[in-house]
Amino acid sequence: MGAVALIVPASLWYAASLSDDTYRLLWRTPKVLGPTTTALAAAAALAFVVGAATVRALARRRVVRPWPGLGADVLDRVERGSGVVFWLTAVGYAAFAVAAAARGLSLSALVRSVVDQDNYGSEFRDQLAPVPGVTTLTQCGLAYVVMASVLLVHRWDGRTARRLGVVLLLALVRSFVNTERLALLELLVPLVVVLAVALRRRGGAVARRAVVLAPAVLLPLVVAVFGAFEYSRSWQFFADRTDQSFVGFVLARVAGYYATAFNNGAIRVEEGTYPGRLPYESVQMVWDAPGVSSLGLYDRWSASPPLASQDLLERFGNPEFNNPGGLLVPVVDLGVVGGLLYLLVAGVLVGLAYQAFVEGRLVGLLLYPVAATGVFELPRYVYWSQGRVLPAVLCIAAVSLYALRARRRADRPPGDLGPAVPAGSVTGSPS
Repeated sequence: MGAVALIVPASLWYAASLSDDTYRLLWRTPKVLGPTTTALAAAAALAFVVGAATVRALARRRVVRPWPGLGADVLDRVERGSGVVFWLTAVGYAAFAVAAAARGLSLSALVRSVVDQDNYGSEFRDQLAPVPGVTTLTQCGLAYVVMASVLLVHRWDGRTARRLGVVLLLALVRSFVNTERLALLELLVPLVVVLAVALRRRGGAVARRAVVLAPAVLLPLVVAVFGAFEYSRSWQFFADRTDQSFVGFVLARVAGYYATAFNNGAIRVEEGTYPGRLPYESVQMVWDAPGVSSLGLYDRWSASPPLASQDLLERFGNPEFNNPGGLLVPVVDLGVVGGLLYLLVAGVLVGLAYQAFVEGRLVGLLLYPVAATGVFELPRYVYWSQGRVLPAVLCIAAVSLYALRARRRADRPPGDLGPAVPAGSVTGSPS
C-alpha cells in the first residue's frame, strides 16, 4: 500500500503532465494518455489501496516478539525444504548453461561483453532462450531467497548464506547476459523487505529510524543500479547519438519506463480491445503454464486481434518501451468494472499476505516478499500474474505444507493418536 502511494501519484502525474512533443522527443512515441485514461489509472490504483487498507483496518493486531518467531521444528523443516529448492534452482541454471553452449555461446564472448560493457543487441538472448520445463527452474531461486532470508534473520547459518550468495550471483550474471534486469531485482526486493522488517522489529531506535527513512535512500540507489545496467544495455548504442550526459540519459530512461507504461496502457484501452477477447495478461500464468502454452489454447479460444500487441506499439507507440501499464491491464482484459474489482481483490490478497507476514505466520513470511515486488512494479505491469512467479509460488506452497506438519505434530497432546489440532487454534509461536 505504501509502495503504491510512493510511486503511483508522482509517476502518473508526471506522465499526464508531459506534452505530446515531449513524448516524441524523449521516447519517440505520440502521447495517447489523456484525462479519461489518467482517471482510470488513478481509480485502479485507488481500488488496490482500498482493498489493502480494508484488510489492515479490520485485522486484529498481534505483536510478535521476537519477530518472526518461528519454532525450531518449523525452521528445521524450512531449512531442509530450502535445500531442495536451491538444487532445483541450480539445475535450472545448469540447463541454461548447457543450452547456451550448445547454441554457440562461448566463454570468451561472455567475458568480452563484460569487459567492454557492451550488451546492446547482443546475440545472447537467442543463445539463452529458455528450455521449456527445465530452465523455468531458475525461478525457484526467488523462493530460495525468501526462505534463506527468513532463516538468516532467525539464526545465522554459513551454508544458507553461501547458497544465498550463489543464487544472487547467478541472477546477476543472467540479468547482464540476458539483459533481464528483473531477474536480479525480483530477488533483491524480497531480501530487502525481510531485512527491513527484521531491523524495524528487532533493532534499536537508530535502526528503526533508518528503516523509516529507507525509501529516501533506496530510490537513488535503485536509479544507480538501473543506470549501471543501462550503461551496457543501451548507453553504448545511444552515446554517439544523443547530446545528453549519461546521468541525464539514465534519468530520462527511468522516467520513460513509467511514463510510456501509462501511455501504452492508454493505447491498449483505446485501440486494443475487441469483441470476443479473453483476458490474457491479468491471468497470464494460466495461459503460459506447461501444457497449456504448448497447446496454444489462448489463440484457439480467444477471438483473433485486429492488431497484435507489438503491432499496436509499432503503429501507435514505440516497441522499445513495451511495458503494458499494470494499472490498465485489468481494464483492458476485464472492462472498467471488472478491472477495478480485479485490483480491489488483489489489494485484499496482498493485504492478507502482509498481515500474515508481520504476524510471523509462515505462509505470509514466504509469500508477501514475493508479492511486494508486484506492488512496486504495478505501474508498469502485473507481476503477480506472470508465469515466472508460478515456480516460486509452488515451491513456497510445498515447503510451507511440509514445515507446518511439524507445527501440527507439536500441537498434538502427548499420547494423542487422533487428528492434530488445526493450525492457529492454540496460542504460542505463530506459524
